[in-house]
Amino acid sequence: MLQELLEDGELRVREAVALTFERLSVNDDGCQKIVTSKSAEAMIESFIGHSKDVASLHAHDGTYLTHLLEAFANTTFSDLGIEPLLGKGAVGTFNKIISQKYVEEALTKVDRERIRELCLRVLGNMSINHAGKQECIDTRVIEHAWRYLDSEHYQKRLNASLVLMACTIHLEGKKQAVHFEEAPGQPSILKKII
Repeated sequence: MLQELLEDGELRVREAVALTFERLSVNDDGCQKIVTSKSAEAMIESFIGHSKDVASLHAHDGTYLTHLLEAFANTTFSDLGIEPLLGKGAVGTFNKIISQKYVEEALTKVDRERIRELCLRVLGNMSINHAGKQECIDTRVIEHAWRYLDSEHYQKRLNASLVLMACTIHLEGKKQAVHFEEAPGQPSILKKII
């Protein structure tokens, strides 16, 4: 029932449902219910549908997307909660949100900052999982996450470092960190990590 309301035509209904999922996700029982009821799949489908590009992302959806991301940040503390997001385009969407300008044009500064912080958090959680790490590497998340190491916000720096740490354990992640150059001969990510 709640899953269907994620796409309700009334914004206040969508926000209330997303807030319900966020509150359910604060403990392990709630996270398990979200996953076993297949709500996580509906949540990520809705999240992607409302944020994947400039045409789908609207300022009025900021609170809705934040509630969903808060829930994902909690559910992805375990493999059980990560698995429903794998192979759905979630990592690619989170990566676009932390890296592309359309987010700046569509969202208020407060929503944009919180949503990007939470995307980094969920990416960090997902990158701990083997399959999640592979998706992060395949979508080259490391090439965008490192830019947040200079953020004035502690949580963004922390979340970015989690992504970098988890992804550079993998050989391909190491290669991405070493070979990414903004200027010839200047391995930007490697220099920033060191």
